[in-house]
Amino acid sequence: MSTLSSDLRTLSYEAYLYFYPLVTMDISRLQTLNRSGIGAGPPNEFHHIREYPDADFRAVVRPNFDTLYSSAWLDLTHGPVILNVSDTDDRYFMLPLLDMWTDVFANPGKRTSGTGAQRYVIVGPGHTGQLPQDIPVIHAPTPHVWIIGRTQTNGPADYSAVHAVQDGYTLTSLAPPSTPFVRDETYDVSTEPLRKVNGMTALDYLTYAADLLSVNPPHTTDFSILARLSGLGIEVGKPFDAQRFSAEQRAEIEAGAQDALAAITSAAPTLGNIVDGWMTLSEGMGVYGNSYLRRAVVTLVGLGANPPEDAVYPMLVTDADGNPLSGENDYVIHFDAGALPPVDGFWSVTMYDGEGYQVANEIDRFAIGDRDALQYNADGSLDLYLQHANPGADKETNWLPAPLETLGITMRLYAPRREAIAGRWRPPAVRKV
Repeated sequence: MSTLSSDLRTLSYEAYLYFYPLVTMDISRLQTLNRSGIGAGPPNEFHHIREYPDADFRAVVRPNFDTLYSSAWLDLTHGPVILNVSDTDDRYFMLPLLDMWTDVFANPGKRTSGTGAQRYVIVGPGHTGQLPQDIPVIHAPTPHVWIIGRTQTNGPADYSAVHAVQDGYTLTSLAPPSTPFVRDETYDVSTEPLRKVNGMTALDYLTYAADLLSVNPPHTTDFSILARLSGLGIEVGKPFDAQRFSAEQRAEIEAGAQDALAAITSAAPTLGNIVDGWMTLSEGMGVYGNSYLRRAVVTLVGLGANPPEDAVYPMLVTDADGNPLSGENDYVIHFDAGALPPVDGFWSVTMYDGEGYQVANEIDRFAIGDRDALQYNADGSLDLYLQHANPGADKETNWLPAPLETLGITMRLYAPRREAIAGRWRPPAVRKV
């Protein structure tokens, strides 16, 4: 049995941060597998979203209106799985593969592997069996993997073409289990994953995390944190004995977990640099190394985040004068000629309310971007109008309707160029008019 450290509160704090992505991913996985409906279902199958969210959609905050999703949870415990991608006819797509620690360890897509037909065999840790010849191998760090695919969608009129691309994403198990997957009807799928995680007691959380650690190998750079956590009684491959602690020790462990959750929550608003009212998250996204607090914060605010080479999502925090955004005001985003968002994919601006949900409007438009029929100024510059009232027929093509309340605005750059990733290009300030 491990020797306990006297500073249980500090170790509990460190353990909570370290395990937050792992616990959140597993609860998200189990909810997806055990519920019915759009985007959910058995492992080793793609589950496609076939249309944009409507105005009443509330399943996730800040949904996008640029792509349609194709999601799958892989179970590699029975053996490898083959991923097949048909030719997308030069259409932008990406199929990021996330391990259970939320690191993107592979990302087939237009930016990386092109748009031609491709196949991969995805292998879990410790696999020693034979593999198909002449198929590239992707080694998964954990036996469960989340694929959260996105396919470029140029409005509802484009759905049929996108559906054909989605249908070309297939998964085939080389060694399927002897019995088919059966949904656990008793599993709680109604409580949001983050609400479940954040509501756990510290000892329940650590017990759950230790069980997951025995299945999902830690990263090779995690030696130091694991050595620290042995002082809390957590070791790879061993159960966590929650009964060994006195009432006083339990209180210390609980306090450490609450300290960690507070740290995660308080760090979220300052996760990225704010310039001209825009907060951009690019550094250390998608692959986190030993930045355990950052990884936990991203889990809280945007589980499944992409590396910046694939997508950057600046979020508007204030207007040009540093004031909060309100639909009671009219705003303009002005892009100088030659200073549009630099991308090899495409870009957009999406309007939400203050909670991150879209609000119904008279033209049923929630996002606007480079695939729309925008009207440019004579000098090549571009003005986008963010306001509640229709700005008039001469400006309607460039109008992004706003609700009469607090606003949440996100810009999305897909396959951003280096100047956007490095911060040499930044979104222009949004001015009140």
